[in-house]
Amino acid sequence: MKILHITAIFISTLLTVAPLQAEESSKEELSKEEYLKEVNKAFGRIYEATNGKTLSAQLVALEALSVEYKDNKPVSDLLLQERGTAYSLMGKHQQALYAFDQHDPNPDELVPAVKDLETRDAVVAIAETTRNYQVVMINEAHHVPQHRVLTYRLLEQLWDQGFRYFALEALSPDAENEIPKDYVHKKAGFYTKEPLFASLVHYARQLGFQLISYDYGSEIGTGTEARERSAVKNLREKVFNSEPDAKMLIHVGYSHINEDGWLAHYLKEAIKIDPLTVNQTDFTERSHIKHEPESYTWLIENHDFNNPVVLTEADDAFWSPTPAEYDITVIWPRTEYRLNRPKWASLERELKPVDISWCEQNFPCTIEVYRVGNEDEVPSDRIVITEPNVPTGIFISESSQLIKVTDTEGKLIHTETLPLEEPES
Repeated sequence: MKILHITAIFISTLLTVAPLQAEESSKEELSKEEYLKEVNKAFGRIYEATNGKTLSAQLVALEALSVEYKDNKPVSDLLLQERGTAYSLMGKHQQALYAFDQHDPNPDELVPAVKDLETRDAVVAIAETTRNYQVVMINEAHHVPQHRVLTYRLLEQLWDQGFRYFALEALSPDAENEIPKDYVHKKAGFYTKEPLFASLVHYARQLGFQLISYDYGSEIGTGTEARERSAVKNLREKVFNSEPDAKMLIHVGYSHINEDGWLAHYLKEAIKIDPLTVNQTDFTERSHIKHEPESYTWLIENHDFNNPVVLTEADDAFWSPTPAEYDITVIWPRTEYRLNRPKWASLERELKPVDISWCEQNFPCTIEVYRVGNEDEVPSDRIVITEPNVPTGIFISESSQLIKVTDTEGKLIHTETLPLEEPES
């Protein structure tokens, strides 16, 4: 499983900070061509160190490279992102947050308006509103699988409202025509290799949604607009040209819901439809309260809720700090854990304790739960155990068939056929 997932658009972004990086490190300023050469060299090192390796082996390599590139801020930030993403794929939510917090440690200041806001259950409030919309867009932070859970919880109600298309930024080109019937395979995309994302895709297909891939990136130097216009072109050709009244849910990363210059804007311009845009990434949990946006901390400390909520004004209207950019602000409570796993990750599955003997003294060891058990299948749950003395759980559903346990090199060291027998007390 390859961690490196850098796109041309990300390289273009790095180029814009090249002069700043050179100034900060007191080095002679590099031309863009020289800087691109340096960055590409670093990317080559990362690829060479991680390609074909298991997640735990990749993480070791990324940590070593982080030491090597600690004085190169753009590459160091990239490596933090890669490490955070690796942790999210490993089922280690707290560590993923921590890695990203090292990249962006300073919290946003308090937005005074939040003190006058009220909260409503996010799934209930959003589902009531989507009845009046043809296109709904929900975003995520790619290292936070929690954000996929909101979309998962909304799927059935959206289906009942006539939504039939589910477009995902994370899908590889034309992946919708290649995903096997009974499971999500590894070639479906990069982020879909994370078990909650794979479960989201699988559940959507079970309900009957037609998956749509649309984001194929852009060439270096062409920028955001070219990427977004290309995405809109794909959405039109695959759906809206032939079905102008089609109802579509779109799951995107970060700013693509922005109605003032990103995908939401260009989609609205092209098909004359105003999308409902839902943001989960502004007011978010961090690895420590000192990194949290001050608005998030205030809301958590002054409101009592156990599920994600939307922020509303006194007249029940949805509140957004930047209404020209998006419509709805969602915040999640701080994560609660059981057996070292986030409660929000359950998807109504049963949490079973891991039998540490499965690892046969091989640490780190990776425990994965499968619906089918094929070699190219993304598991429905995954946890990498690095500390054998910490109680750990795995999520099991009625459709779970098999557990595979592998070592750092990916060698299969144990299997369990489900259902599991209860351990003796």
